[in-house]
Amino acid sequence: MAPPDPASSSEVSPAYGPLPPPDFTTRALPTDVISARSRLVRLHRNDLRPLFFGGTGGNRFDDPRKEFGTCYLATSIEGAFAETCLRSVGARFVALSFLDARSFCDIEVVAPLRVVSLHGSGLAQLGATGAVTSGPHVVAQEWSRAIHDHPAAPDGISYRSNHDNGELCIALFDRASHHLAPGLPQPVLGDKHRLAALLNRYNVGLG
Repeated sequence: MAPPDPASSSEVSPAYGPLPPPDFTTRALPTDVISARSRLVRLHRNDLRPLFFGGTGGNRFDDPRKEFGTCYLATSIEGAFAETCLRSVGARFVALSFLDARSFCDIEVVAPLRVVSLHGSGLAQLGATGAVTSGPHVVAQEWSRAIHDHPAAPDGISYRSNHDNGELCIALFDRASHHLAPGLPQPVLGDKHRLAALLNRYNVGLG
């Protein structure tokens, strides 16, 4: 018999990945500090604002109770591209229509951000494993809720891209929105040299 779909279960089973430990609220959180004047990158749909904090429950670190919003960024344009455009594992092409509907946007950090390090040595310190950032979203969302509600009140989470683990991605909670200033969106297809470099990096073509 096939295992139940974790997304359809009313309770999250630890079989799909480690859940926050019972003593989580008493643990010191390993954090990365993103300093003011740093630049983050967002790759977003053209019909959404660059600083869009979604709460549908459909993305990895969305709130499972849909009470707070989450905005997904990366520390580089490569990380933003990999995490957004390479979700079809093993696909050798990215749809032209998908790229045409999206833009890059530089996001300036105007006040320091404290993000929990859900990568590297931070995994063991938190009681997590890499399965949290690569396994079912239902597990990651439990971690997102626990981190959001921790007494330290961090601004978000830093984690390795599931499609290029050399790149860092950032999931920010909506309480950090006033720490960010978006620049002007730039269509993904607007810079052919930039797009060619990204496609060559990941050895994918346009479909």
